[in-house]
Amino acid sequence: MSERTEVRLGDLCDFRGGSAFPQHEQGASSGAFPFIKVSDLALGENAKFINVANNWITQEQRMRLKLALAPRDSVLFAKIGEGLKAERLRVATRDTAFDNNVMAAVPKRDLCDPGFLHYLLSTVGLASHAVGSALPYLKQSTLSEIRCFVPSRPDQRGIAEVLGALDDKITANSRIASLSDELAGGQLRAALDVTRTRLDSIAEITMGSSPPGTSYNETGQGMVFYQGVRDFGVRSPSNRVWTTEPSRVAEAGDTLLSVRAPVGRVNVATETTCLGRGLAGLRSKAPATLYHLLRSVPEVWAPYEAEGTVFGSINRPQLAALLVPAVDPSRSEELEAQLLALDSRTACALMENERLAQTRDALLPLLMSGKVQVKDAESVVGEVL
Repeated sequence: MSERTEVRLGDLCDFRGGSAFPQHEQGASSGAFPFIKVSDLALGENAKFINVANNWITQEQRMRLKLALAPRDSVLFAKIGEGLKAERLRVATRDTAFDNNVMAAVPKRDLCDPGFLHYLLSTVGLASHAVGSALPYLKQSTLSEIRCFVPSRPDQRGIAEVLGALDDKITANSRIASLSDELAGGQLRAALDVTRTRLDSIAEITMGSSPPGTSYNETGQGMVFYQGVRDFGVRSPSNRVWTTEPSRVAEAGDTLLSVRAPVGRVNVATETTCLGRGLAGLRSKAPATLYHLLRSVPEVWAPYEAEGTVFGSINRPQLAALLVPAVDPSRSEELEAQLLALDSRTACALMENERLAQTRDALLPLLMSGKVQVKDAESVVGEVL
């Protein structure tokens, strides 16, 4: 086991708070600096590195509003509420402004490798150090005093490179999946005609109905159960809750559709699935076409997001009568075959990502503790890449 030195997090990085951002200053899609909010941390394009932002600022705005900047390689994360609990750690790729619900950890480069800091912070359980019960939040002083054991700076760099190689491959696969979906959307749009059709004319609809709460478990007993979009992924949901008393079900290949806020989000079932009240299952003779059709028409869901006093929703009669674009019948078989081929490519990329993420998550604590040396981890990574 290589030598580790006990330090405070404050010895390795500076924790900085963000700035207030007046509403009337927001909305620019370009500028000198990205301005990051908690919502930006959840964007798919920002899975590890911050690549996109919903708001940008000019140099004039930064100076006039006295906005804080996190330098490149800083690690940004939410410091309050539900965003804090998610512990999304994102690395700045340039000087970045951020709001007062976000905190930045700026590496002290002489003592801490910037790439290593991201992985170190993922092991300390940031949310567990929050204060406040109704609305938990992090204090800079508390974070600075967290004790941890770290290797020498050269070993830090080695750890960052090994784990980073896995993350780089995950990012590349995610890009393949995204491009495949974009191509599928283009092929779908090219095959549509000018008419619209009722959703129940092209899909069999099953509305969800939650089983008794006493039947829920997180140990894999019974049938996997989804209440809503909480467990939705890029394409298919992840298993977290099961039920021993399933009621309404979807089969593998069915489209899972959110019928409560946010209305209209879709995933694909990978196995027989119990549907909660927040979901509907849609079955079609052309499942790939149905999935891509529903994810390509955000405008049809908008009215139902706006209905109700608190949460948007859509009921069965409304869903059945929903008018969606119709596929040219002369192109339907060819389109389904094309979409199935693209979906197969996407599925392979995402399945590989699961394996890569499992390898990374298994190596992370072993490398941090020194139980596995960098050179040994490199051979493991070489086998899975």
